[in-house]
Amino acid sequence: MFFKKNKKNSKINLGVMEAEGESNESSSVKLVDVFDDDLGVLDELTSQKFIVIGRKGAGKSALASYIFYTMNNEPTDECSIIKHDSIERELNLQGLETGSVLSLDFYKWLVMVKLIELLLNQECLFGDLKSFEKLKEFIELNRGGIKITERKVVNEEFNGSRGNNVEFGIDAKPLKFFMKNNGLTSIKQVRNSPSIYEILPDLEKVIDKLLSCAFRTANENSYCLIFDDLDIGFNSSNSESVSNLISLLRATKQINHKWVKYQFKCIILLRDDVERLLSSRESDLNNLFSSYSTHLNWYSKADDTPELKSFIERRIRRAFKEAQGIENASWVNLTNTLFKDIIDKTFCRPRDLIAFFEPLSKEKYKYPLTQQETLDLARCYGQHIYREFQNELSSFYTVSDIKLIMKVLKSIHKNESKISDLIEFFDGSSLDGYEVLKDLYNRSFIGMRNSKGHVFFKYKYLRGHTYGSELNLNHEEKLLTHNVFSHQFQDFY
Repeated sequence: MFFKKNKKNSKINLGVMEAEGESNESSSVKLVDVFDDDLGVLDELTSQKFIVIGRKGAGKSALASYIFYTMNNEPTDECSIIKHDSIERELNLQGLETGSVLSLDFYKWLVMVKLIELLLNQECLFGDLKSFEKLKEFIELNRGGIKITERKVVNEEFNGSRGNNVEFGIDAKPLKFFMKNNGLTSIKQVRNSPSIYEILPDLEKVIDKLLSCAFRTANENSYCLIFDDLDIGFNSSNSESVSNLISLLRATKQINHKWVKYQFKCIILLRDDVERLLSSRESDLNNLFSSYSTHLNWYSKADDTPELKSFIERRIRRAFKEAQGIENASWVNLTNTLFKDIIDKTFCRPRDLIAFFEPLSKEKYKYPLTQQETLDLARCYGQHIYREFQNELSSFYTVSDIKLIMKVLKSIHKNESKISDLIEFFDGSSLDGYEVLKDLYNRSFIGMRNSKGHVFFKYKYLRGHTYGSELNLNHEEKLLTHNVFSHQFQDFY
């Protein structure tokens, strides 16, 4: 039939750039077949840490997809991924505008309902509970979020979030019935259509009961919720957008502390530029990130980057075995170019390598690739990075801001300009030139060359080094663009 795949394929497919594209049965490359926890993040998540931070393309969504797949293929485990569109859909269903201020209680409600849904998948553990169908009814009535029977807006400052705080009314009758029949005391003053704030204590009691039953019955059971794609729709200049993420972080921290003893964890995946912004907004957030986050840093062992090489060689082995019947293929089977020379043309992320060699899945080549063929791939990769570059900046800058930034980058690329030579570009704009240059350095789009000729890029900075963590504004280092622009920059203009 038309969709039937050929058994033999001479093209080399190392995977797709989006983890979701490798996470279903029809995927040409299945994530579960090529994934390994190279950076030890899964071990980190067994501690108190619940925030995974990394650049776009560093592998956050791949990690989420792997956790989801492995847990849901274990009879004792349950996992669900909550994406930005799930929250947006909740807002739309309730007639609320995108970007509405969502309090800490909104996210507590969202996590608690999702957790109850996970527990309902293991109904066999709750045979001793009465009126279990009423708990199902409560979730069904309020599935996917809150069924509003009443909504009110109060003007007040709440849990550090400013602006209008929306309280939702929900259908709580089935929940009260379930609690009464299982000896759980509900808050007497609560109306039949309480707000989130009023019903949260009851939800906590119900979840405590469910988790304790599950723990007694099968103490190896684990439960996990993962927030992913939170940068979609995020706007750094929108105070509501920033406040909502802060509320989510605070709510998740509290809930993780409450139920960690029952092997439950709620994980947040966050881009590093968003983390930098949030850390600067409220004094305690920097401590929160320090205590509860782990970073996806593939340059962790300097130029050797062994973890990243392991990542791509697993895919090389699978691809060459499938396409050409070659067992145990490695980097030398793919290209004559040194691995370090390729890495220097990228930002040292898994997605970079998949994007770099993505054309191989569309055309037939002879292997190993020549250096000229690899150079041609570098040009194609540069075009991909340009598109991703604009997308990455769109959460933090306007279209006109990005055009100005491109002019600045062009000057740096041509002249290896000094900071003092670039500030005049920002005259008449609303941008702070120094802050923009610091941001471009943090994103590794630009680097520094000191008087000794040594080059520093942020993604190559290793903890313990005394230089290179931040752009040095007090000296006259020259600035240069990343190697990714070496073949493509002229094509941008």
